[in-house]
Amino acid sequence: MDIQQFEQELSQHTNPVVVDFWAAWCSPCKAIRPILHRLADEYQGRVDFLEVDADQSPDLMRKLGIMAIPTLVVYQNGAKVLRQTGARSEAGYRQMFEQLATGETPLPVSLKTGERIFRLGIGAFVAWLGFQSGQWLVMLLGGAIMFTGIYDRCPIWRTLTGWWKSRNTQTT
Repeated sequence: MDIQQFEQELSQHTNPVVVDFWAAWCSPCKAIRPILHRLADEYQGRVDFLEVDADQSPDLMRKLGIMAIPTLVVYQNGAKVLRQTGARSEAGYRQMFEQLATGETPLPVSLKTGERIFRLGIGAFVAWLGFQSGQWLVMLLGGAIMFTGIYDRCPIWRTLTGWWKSRNTQTT
């Protein structure tokens, strides 16, 4: 799908639209896909759901500045109101669909405390394994996993992504 097809598709929807950018090889995408399909069926007629295969739409991904998947982008009245990267819980996605169905602008779905602790714990374990074996790439992977547990709260991350988005909108 290219940008013109995407914009045309969005213009055909009168309901809020949740767009899922995914790929077949992406494990988190596979994990949330049944949840999103179930919610799309449940909220049919009030919230529209659109899927975009990242592998089939690299130009669209680049144009929209989507650098990671899964990414959900929410549009209301043709305007982007929310962008969420990474997998979340069913309760979080349900809250987003419910807010959209009632006409509210959805708030970002944040991680639950248990999800944060799990990501931090797994990341620390992987980093420790890397340290014990002298594998710096494994340590780096562990750090990246740990970062997914805090990135939505990290002010440095928010600043950098804000700068990156403003830079991309100036060049396009």
